[in-house]
This record gives sequence, structure tokens and C-alpha cells, in this order.
Amino acid sequence: MLPLFTLVSAVALASSVAADFIPAGSAAHFFSTQNASLVFAPQTGTANADLVASLAGDGSSSDITALFPIHGTGVPTQIAHGGLCITAKGVVPESSSQVLYVADCDPTDPAQVWTVNEEPPTVSNADGNCITLGRAADGVQVVLDFCNDVLQHLQLWDPKPIHS
Repeated sequence: MLPLFTLVSAVALASSVAADFIPAGSAAHFFSTQNASLVFAPQTGTANADLVASLAGDGSSSDITALFPIHGTGVPTQIAHGGLCITAKGVVPESSSQVLYVADCDPTDPAQVWTVNEEPPTVSNADGNCITLGRAADGVQVVLDFCNDVLQHLQLWDPKPIHS
């Protein structure tokens, strides 16, 4: 029989490890907690398309709202559809150039690396910035802003894996 200390330590350690709630290689819709019918997605399936709030698609391979956290969740990863990845290259929070967009995926580009967090359910980069939806309406641009308690209600996303 294990000592109580060992059991308590094991439980504490397990609860601090981020779960991979979207497995690597699986697509997901990232629903806004402000409006559960909206997800973030590229406006079009072409490079340099803005990231916008959109109604979720059907989850098919042609659905540009179905995004792939390439390495899963809880770890740094690119978020892609086809060969396009969400990028923050040249994007500056709280400036005239804060709108996120998609670009050709480049695994060496740190501006394309995100972490899909389980708690709080945000999508953040290594610079402490979060994917943010200022106004929950179809077609509104999705921006990069500082992750913080004041803006957190605009930065919460409910990723739902797409099961084919």
C-alpha cells in the first residue's frame, strides 16, 4: 500500500498537468464564450486573410472554420487550416495593426506559435498576448491583445473537437 503522502502528491501533480483536450492532428472549432454561435477563422482560405468571428462550418475538410492545433493543446503549437497558420507577425496589441491574420505555415516562425490553454480557456502566445474578440458579431476582426483579467471575458474560447 502506498503512503498517503505519495497518493496526495500524485493527485496534486496530475491535476497541474494540462490535458490534451484537442489531440494532435484533430480539428476543432474555437467557439467564443461571448456568443456560442461564433468561432474564430480566416475570412477566406487565402494567405493574408484577416482572422474574423464567423459562424461555425460543417467540419468538412473544406471548412475554413475547422482549425488544427498541430501539436494538440496545452503545448506551444501552430493553429492551421491547410497550409495556412494564424500569425501575429507585425501585429502589435492596442495599435492600428492589431488584427490577426493567416500566412503560409512556417514551423520556424515564432509569430505562429500559440498555446491553447484549458484554464482559463484562452489562446495565447509566448509574449503574454491572447486572441481577443472585442465585439461578438459575425465578420468582426479578431485581434491580439494583452492577456489580463480586465480583457479576459473577451479572450475566452471554447474549443470543440470535430469528430468526423
